[in-house]
Amino acid sequence: MKSGILAFAFGAPKTILANQLIAQIATQKAYELKAPIYTQLDIQIKDKNVKVDFIKEQVSKRPSTLKISEKAIQWAENKNITDLWIVAASPHLWRCARDVSYIVDKKNLKINIHLCKKINIYPESSWFCINSIQKRTQSKKNWKRRERIIRLIPFYIYKFITA
Repeated sequence: MKSGILAFAFGAPKTILANQLIAQIATQKAYELKAPIYTQLDIQIKDKNVKVDFIKEQVSKRPSTLKISEKAIQWAENKNITDLWIVAASPHLWRCARDVSYIVDKKNLKINIHLCKKINIYPESSWFCINSIQKRTQSKKNWKRRERIIRLIPFYIYKFITA
């Protein structure tokens, strides 16, 4: 079995606490599993001993969770990864898991998805930052308003609007 880590950013830029915590946990998991990380530009892995591949994205148009999931599964396939660990902010984790699982199922792959539970040691307030340039991650209220809609719409509509 070969492991890999997928770290999703939560807001931007790389300097906000949420992204620093995600980077820290992903780095620890990479050491624990001796695994590479696939992540976004706003997750800065500072340890030179950890192999990191970055998602190709435009700063002006960041990809959706579903698009990141598609790219990550392609990365995992190319690296023969059988166990993929997801590191994401706790409010975002359910959707990351759902989207990654959807792509794995759609492609009929044998990749086991694991959630990095260490993320839950941080209080919910750690994830939201008024300095984020993404309004949805500036406050719990903003996030919940958007997530409520995402949870309620049928998945085929979600796929269409995130394309």
